[in-house]
Amino acid sequence: METKPYLLGIDIGGTGAKAGVFTATGDLVGSGYGEYAMISTVPGQAEHDAEAWWQATVQAIKDAISGIDAEQIAGIGVGCTNGLIAVDRQGVPLRPAIMLWDQRALPEVDRIKEQLGAETVFEITGNPVAPGAFSLPTILWLKHQEPEIFAAAHKLMVPGGYLVARMTGVFCMDYSRASTTLLFDIKRKKWHEPFLETLSISPDKLPTPLPCDEVAGHITRTVAALTGLKEGTPVVAGCMDTIGASLGTGILEEGECFVIMGTAARVAGPMKSATFDRRFMNCTHVRDGYYQYIGAINGVGSALRWIRDTFCELEQKRAEVSGEEVYDLITGQAEHSPPGSKGLLFLPYLAGERTPIWNPYARGVFFGVTLGHNRGDFFRSVLEGAAFAIRQVVELLGTDGGLSIKQLHIGGAAASSRVWNQIIADILGKRIISLTQSHTEVLGAALLAGVGVKRYADFTSAISQTVATGTIYEPDLEAHRTYNRLFPMYGALYEDTKHHFEALVKMDLPQGWIK
Repeated sequence: METKPYLLGIDIGGTGAKAGVFTATGDLVGSGYGEYAMISTVPGQAEHDAEAWWQATVQAIKDAISGIDAEQIAGIGVGCTNGLIAVDRQGVPLRPAIMLWDQRALPEVDRIKEQLGAETVFEITGNPVAPGAFSLPTILWLKHQEPEIFAAAHKLMVPGGYLVARMTGVFCMDYSRASTTLLFDIKRKKWHEPFLETLSISPDKLPTPLPCDEVAGHITRTVAALTGLKEGTPVVAGCMDTIGASLGTGILEEGECFVIMGTAARVAGPMKSATFDRRFMNCTHVRDGYYQYIGAINGVGSALRWIRDTFCELEQKRAEVSGEEVYDLITGQAEHSPPGSKGLLFLPYLAGERTPIWNPYARGVFFGVTLGHNRGDFFRSVLEGAAFAIRQVVELLGTDGGLSIKQLHIGGAAASSRVWNQIIADILGKRIISLTQSHTEVLGAALLAGVGVKRYADFTSAISQTVATGTIYEPDLEAHRTYNRLFPMYGALYEDTKHHFEALVKMDLPQGWIK
């Protein structure tokens, strides 16, 4: 019997749903994308219409499988960003999804620390108590502020599990996303009932936790008619986007490291033991006995997009006329500025920050502005600020984590910039290896499905057959020496200004937060 040749990967991201059909050797033969908008009517809040996720996914799937025999798709995997969705028994959302950028649950952080204890939470879950990045504060906000929604909720889902439920009718949550709820025992891989009892959360409201590559269910007849997929096609439980990225970038061994440059950046890699650092997010890995650290940095692609939207109307108009990529026009100007941007430093905390400071009040800072600075200097300082943030995380992995990281694989939309990749290499003083496959999370989700349906013997085999590297960026030693002089000032700048951030946020002023 001939093996079905295709795998379908889906990723629910911050701005849209991507779908990709891959051959067993990793060749992309069909792709689709559906966009949706952020909903932010109140400062500090960030929501998505989960129904829009579903509609965008349906469209992305239809586009991806156009011209492909759906019967030849062996399995489907789903990766996702983080958010909380309350759904009814049919899987229909009861309200908009509350996303990881949302800060409304800040007061619940103190409640969790008081009732559970921050040290106890870290010991059980491997993670710090924080809003947005972790679901529990949002769950408690929903319980206390919208009790009728909480009571009506059949399940409290994450985006990937929500899609699996819509496709199969099975309510589950993969281990990696369960790790970011603060309700999951990361070592025993099950819901921690003492936390649920203390907080009066019924375990019935939580989906069944499953291994990422376990087949959770199969495409229903209704979904087959809606999307063009074959009824009965297996769907695995899925994974958080960073686990998908780990597979898609070919990183499986301890000491290996990758960076995904999207709206936010994630510096991540595997660990053989549960030696967690509270400055990082931590989750289960797809390999038994392994875990994954995640240095989550908020202001990367989002900072460059803010520059585009706020200051680059001319570049956008030129791009529309010429067909050039607007970001290439921006980074091209940055390239003409010298390393260090003539002494201009940028703290990329435009949406607060996670690793390593975990400060939702943190704000962006331009420091050292003079009359001699031009647009290119500001553009370059934004690229450098994100790269300094990445270096800060990588150095912690070496000094405190004992990991010897000699090079980094880099992927994601923002990583396609030659200029930015070289800046990152120069600031870190390490080799940067770009990837030929730009949709790393989508490929990773497809590989997850491939292992789940036995298309590959294991993850090592899956990666060896599919992941290809591209351009190598070696650090410029002279530029690296310049950045070595600036890096300590970058770190000190936050310490010198942090006491102002919360006071500024709490002033009775219009707030920017999330647009």
